[in-house]
Amino acid sequence: MSKIKNSVIISVIWSLILGKVSFLISGVIACIIILKVDNYILGNVAAGGIGGLILGLFHWKCKMVGKMTIAGIIAVSVGLLGSFMIAEGIVSGLAFIFPSFSEYFGRTGIADVIAIIFMGIFFGIIFGAIVYGPKSIVLFPVVCGVVSIPSGLLVRAMNLGNPIKELLVNLFQIFGKIDINLLVIIAGFGAGIGISIGLLNVFEQKRSNV
Repeated sequence: MSKIKNSVIISVIWSLILGKVSFLISGVIACIIILKVDNYILGNVAAGGIGGLILGLFHWKCKMVGKMTIAGIIAVSVGLLGSFMIAEGIVSGLAFIFPSFSEYFGRTGIADVIAIIFMGIFFGIIFGAIVYGPKSIVLFPVVCGVVSIPSGLLVRAMNLGNPIKELLVNLFQIFGKIDINLLVIIAGFGAGIGISIGLLNVFEQKRSNV
């Protein structure tokens, strides 16, 4: 039993690494594109497309590479824009009803965390639905939303002046003054989708063994 459990854990962790690396690479490329041409839409398309492509190749899913590439493009683009608009709408609504909330949310950076969690949820829903269909609708958004929490907290900390931002800027300075916040969010997408795929594979394997 312990061997089976260890195998499951290793499988999910390995899938997490593949997802994280895929979208970390695509995130760096996207940030370089944005730095060069100052176009976030093009950067988001690159982040999603390249991330989905690399992820498909890493998983040896040759027949799904095209679908993963398209899913990545749509999920990142819609996820970033749509979730940001929803989060801003929620915060604005609360600020209208409770004026003191506006200053509080802005000062504490909670709005950033909420927006990034929504981004993860949207990304998980869209990517999972396109690539894996209805069986992913619950698992993927839940996992991606939860995994986006650390990304949101990290972005919040950096926006509030935490020294970790300087550390990350120095780490990636070889690529220029890239948008570290965006890189953290995209890498978080990769981690979430990696765990989601790993768990889905485990669940499907268990069903087939029953």
